[in-house]
Amino acid sequence: MISRVQGKTLAGEIAVKKLPKLSALEKAMLKWAVVDPDDRLLDANIGTGIMAEYLRRNMQCEVCGVSDNMESVRTARSRLQNCDIVYAAPGDIPWREDAFDTVLMKYGGEEDVVFHRMLSEAGRVLRPGGQLILGATCYPAALHALAVVLAPDSLEERQPFHRAEITCMLESCAFERITWQRTGFATGVLIAWKRKPEVDELRSVG
Repeated sequence: MISRVQGKTLAGEIAVKKLPKLSALEKAMLKWAVVDPDDRLLDANIGTGIMAEYLRRNMQCEVCGVSDNMESVRTARSRLQNCDIVYAAPGDIPWREDAFDTVLMKYGGEEDVVFHRMLSEAGRVLRPGGQLILGATCYPAALHALAVVLAPDSLEERQPFHRAEITCMLESCAFERITWQRTGFATGVLIAWKRKPEVDELRSVG
């Protein structure tokens, strides 16, 4: 018997394969996203808005987006009319707490302090039990060093992706059930869920 999550993953995998405009990493992120119709979703690296457009059209969910690049914001707004797409500084997500069911995010080689703040903000705006999908380009260390030599302008200031360190960051930001899915030779997806309050915590609050 196929579970609800397995059924969604299978259906998403079949549908996403039909989208040539998406990158391999974006297809992988959408494959592992568990989204219900009418869910509220945030693309924390909105880019051109292709992933968000797919989710709005095919999953009938409410999509919002944020970027620290004004040109990306303009492009995404033109693609996703009537969606809330905003500009914000790196590490800032200008929405209230518990506002989203799912957050999509890409690792861009940010400094640890900045990226930890990004994860903390993702945890803040996710509802308890909400899902974070974190996509990453992650070359083996030796290949990353070689890539820096071959393309220094684009990679020398980027921090390499260290899965163990990112996992520790996620745990410190109240995420649990963290899993890693290798999606290609140099790409992968971290899936994490915002921790729900324990029964004792709820009683103490009440």
